[in-house]
This record gives sequence, C-alpha cells and structure tokens, in this order.
Amino acid sequence: GFTPVRFPVIQLQALPGAGLDAALADLKRFAWLIFSSSNAVDFFFERAGDVGAAVLGPRIAAVGPATAQRLRRYQVEVDFVPQRYTGEFLAAGLGDLEGQEVLIPRARQGRPELVATLRDQGAMVTEVALYDTVTAVPELKGLNSLSEGYEAVTFASPSSVRGFLQICGQVEPDAVVACIGPVTAAAAQKAGLKVTIVPDEYTLEGLVDSLVRYYG
Repeated sequence: GFTPVRFPVIQLQALPGAGLDAALADLKRFAWLIFSSSNAVDFFFERAGDVGAAVLGPRIAAVGPATAQRLRRYQVEVDFVPQRYTGEFLAAGLGDLEGQEVLIPRARQGRPELVATLRDQGAMVTEVALYDTVTAVPELKGLNSLSEGYEAVTFASPSSVRGFLQICGQVEPDAVVACIGPVTAAAAQKAGLKVTIVPDEYTLEGLVDSLVRYYG
C-alpha cells in the first residue's frame, strides 16, 4: 500500500583481484569462509568463475538469510547463519577458533568489529577487499520525487545513510527513519538522524513489515 520512491545512493566498484586470486589458489587452508553481504557473494563467485577456481575446503558462514539465499544461487550450502543477523553475532556463533584460518571477502569499508571478534576467539583472519562502495550519481527522477515530499525513508546499510546525506544533505524533518538493523541505525544516529523503526528481524521483509505495523 505504500508508494515507493526508488533512489539509489550508492554504487559498487570492483577492485583488482590479486588478493582474492591468492586466497582462491590456496582455499583449502581456511577453516571458514565468511560472507557478510550478498554483494560480497556475487563479487567472490564471479571472480572464482573467471579464474576457474573450485570453492572447496572451508565451511561457509553467512550473516543472514538473504546472504545464505544468494550463496545457494551458486549451489553452495551454508554451514552457519546466526540467529541475529549482524557480523558480531556471526563471529560469536563460530565459537573457539584458536589457530584456525578464516577468510572474509567483503567491501573495502567493512566494519572492524567482525574481524576483532574473530581474532578475540583465536582466529587468524585474512581480509580480501572485493569492491568499493561509493556515492552514486543521483537520478533526476528520484530527486524530483523527493522534492515533492515523503513520509518515510528506509536505509538498508550504513553506506546508504552516508550516500543519502551526501546527496540530499538531510532527511525531511517530519520523515520517519527506518533502518534494517542496529548497525545501520547506529550509523544513522551518528549522522544526527532520529531513528524511529528498527525491525526485530534484520531483513528487507522485516523492514517492510515494521513499516506496515507502524502505520497501522
């Protein structure tokens, strides 16, 4: 029943693949391969396909059901998904990792908390930067729609918060701010926004359901 305004505020740029190629060439040394986003899954498997690397050896962890579903598109079975969909809960759920090597392919701007938690649990972590997240060139149609006013704005990542504010400067004073989860909400609050909605389930479906309940 809502009228959505599609307004992309970020875009992804692939980074040189040397670091990933080196990891793919010796993938069996890793105990875990961890994916913290669906985008990381796509960039990882596209590169693996380009170089003809078989993704065999490590167990696979995904931060949430959307990332796990994306992995299944590549015929990959997921060994672990945390009950709460954040990097910290993902890392904590893997338990004692003393002496085990862990590979995390992700965005260059990935949050440090995931790596810190894994290292606290004894893991030897290899991070591979697959892509950059940069501010998108705003679409005129979206800008025109926003200028007519909006009742709510939804953010699905911290980078979307930053991108929106870089393009628009601010959120309309009376607009409801809805964030997909606590990490995104923290980024919005740090930027000075008042967050009204954070769903119990940190998924796009949960975000929409929370909006529906809020407006009754």
